[in-house]
Amino acid sequence: MAKSKIINFQYYKKVDRSMMDWGLTLPKKSIPFFDFGRTLRAGTQKDIEILWNKKKYNVKLTHVNRKKGRVHQIRWDNNRDFLQKLRKTFIQSYVILKSQKELFELSKDESKRKHFRTKLLGGQQEVLIFEPINNKQIKCEVFIKIENEWNTLFERLADENVFGWLFDKNKNYLISRSTNWIDVKNFNKHSGATNVIYYLAHTKKRLLYIGKAVVLGKRVKLGQKHQSMPGDWDKFRYDILRPEYSNILERVEDHTIRAFASILKNNKSFSSIGIGDYKLINNNWKKL
Repeated sequence: MAKSKIINFQYYKKVDRSMMDWGLTLPKKSIPFFDFGRTLRAGTQKDIEILWNKKKYNVKLTHVNRKKGRVHQIRWDNNRDFLQKLRKTFIQSYVILKSQKELFELSKDESKRKHFRTKLLGGQQEVLIFEPINNKQIKCEVFIKIENEWNTLFERLADENVFGWLFDKNKNYLISRSTNWIDVKNFNKHSGATNVIYYLAHTKKRLLYIGKAVVLGKRVKLGQKHQSMPGDWDKFRYDILRPEYSNILERVEDHTIRAFASILKNNKSFSSIGIGDYKLINNNWKKL
């Protein structure tokens, strides 16, 4: 196969529910373009990258051996960043497809639940282009994205994993999202986070403060002293509680503070093993 044909091949994929959950199955005629003629043995997989808006995402090219035949799939169910990117980009499809499935799961008609397939009408269909660059990298590009007045709201809810909670059958987890440590200069981008347990760190003075907030930006003010934390704190992170647990936000805060107090130096002479050189500087918390 000529190299130019491989480079110029583009697979226009209509966004569907499988893409929002785990990945996609490649049409047979497209397989040689994605594996570049290097046939993948049945039952095996290999690591590849998806390049989307200059960011790389690690995914898998798999060759699944089934009773009804062999299929090739691109799977990203283990890459939460890519799933989040996909769901947020095609937020309309995500909400419609998952809502359709949720409604049919609640149906009392056994046959409907068993044979139901989600689908989008023509005017609702969004499309993503997959273009193989080489045998280890695929480029993604949006072809059709439908904008409406609700997209901004839905994107924010997707960021906070509200939809992840709504469409989760088990709903067992207390926390819907935990962030990494974030530089203070990005605080305003996260000020709208709701129902959070937040952590403020002063990396030079080795101080840590833990608190709760219904809305992060209303509780914590950028560049200002916060309780016993000096105003020049420079790092923060937060956990978002699932909506059904918002009524126990204070109890989660208290438990979190006591847990950290047991391993860090603290202001209340709470029994601690004193790991590391950070100090928990909360003053107002319950000692059981």
